[in-house]
Amino acid sequence: MIDKQEFYHGAAIIRLLEDERCQKLQKHSLGYTVNDETFIFLKYTTKSRSPWRFSFSRGEIEGLNAIANSFGRIILVLICGGDGICTISWQEASELLGNDAGWISAKRNFNEQYGVAGSQGKLKGKISLLEWPSIVFRNQS
Repeated sequence: MIDKQEFYHGAAIIRLLEDERCQKLQKHSLGYTVNDETFIFLKYTTKSRSPWRFSFSRGEIEGLNAIANSFGRIILVLICGGDGICTISWQEASELLGNDAGWISAKRNFNEQYGVAGSQGKLKGKISLLEWPSIVFRNQS
């Protein structure tokens, strides 16, 4: 039987692996490193309709802050059920969370982009469905 986490994470990871710019994917305790340059942290929800809400524990935030000291570039990969994948930077997520335990939600109407908000604010602008996995390779050497 396929575990739910394997199922949803696999949906995101297969898109990454099929991108020719992905040369190396390595498992890390909290996520994965891509091409030894970018760290990705995956969260999923099985909810089928918008809005999708993702909770972040204090431990996850502390872990991601520690990783940020090593990698600098962290991408949050929010897997919104069967709808799609919403991605934001760790810097954006930290602002939405206020660097404390909390939540981030992604909301999308039919044929629109994701609006993202958190327990401490709202992200300016919208996130395209086409951001994943392109965002991972921006500014890589």
